[in-house]
Amino acid sequence: MRLLILVLYGVLLFLAFNQLDSYMLDLIAALRGQLILVSFLPVGLSYFYSKKMASSLLVLSTILTLVHFKPYSSNQREVGDIKVTQINLQYSNPNLQQIIYNQMIEEKNDILVLLEFNDTQRHVLDNLNTEYHLFGYAEVEGAPFGIIVISKLPIIQKQIKRFDNPKLGYVKLSFLHNNIMLNSLVFHPPSPRDRTLWTQRNSVLSKVQNEIKTLGGNWLIAGDFNTVPWSRYFIEADNNCFDRSGFYVTWPSKIQFNGLPVLGLPIDHCIASEKIRLTNINTSFVKGSDHRSLTYEVKLSKQ
Repeated sequence: MRLLILVLYGVLLFLAFNQLDSYMLDLIAALRGQLILVSFLPVGLSYFYSKKMASSLLVLSTILTLVHFKPYSSNQREVGDIKVTQINLQYSNPNLQQIIYNQMIEEKNDILVLLEFNDTQRHVLDNLNTEYHLFGYAEVEGAPFGIIVISKLPIIQKQIKRFDNPKLGYVKLSFLHNNIMLNSLVFHPPSPRDRTLWTQRNSVLSKVQNEIKTLGGNWLIAGDFNTVPWSRYFIEADNNCFDRSGFYVTWPSKIQFNGLPVLGLPIDHCIASEKIRLTNINTSFVKGSDHRSLTYEVKLSKQ
């Protein structure tokens, strides 16, 4: 029985930490935190057969839980130069006008990135066109990949990069803040609901990874990556919101246990160049969406 318990325990940890190039195993590995918590079940069961083994497994599972959920982490509270919020609206969200008002007026964001924008709600942006700098509003742009960007900062360069599949790609924008350029990529790859979409998601992530290598100066990557930071397909970068803030959850927004993020996943992310400081990172509830917003401040490098 002890051997069976050890095998079960080992399988759980293998599934949690595997980095194999496999559709199903990648999706399972996204549930690393949940699998680590489930590993406490065989730990409890082993107590009836070997207290020494149970104690050893308990220590290991506890360490893995602390390392994964990082309850000891805290992000910097330094005031940044630019405040950014990114929101996956969910296409059917009827609260767009209220969300924009809250984020730009009440929360005083400098840049608001909206994903899964429904083009039938384009009229909501009509009055904003004279107050802010918009991307995705013009007919020629047409909210590519469901992306809209509302900015208090001038957007001096705009580029839409489409791949062989025109539904896949990213947006490249350049903002100007006090004569300092902030280059940015915004993207939203497919949700891996099947193997084809999973492959497309990985392709987009890979191409964004390659595009990052061409960026210079201050740069920022924002989007719903539809994957977790510990996935083998996640974009490699040391300076990102997840590492700077500690563990957070952005999806699904309603699954929280008294604020303890044990059932959700961090799939909305930001990544920045090394000299940028990411501060005041937090998430919050968005009415009508199944995602939480991701808010952070960017401290630009003047070098």
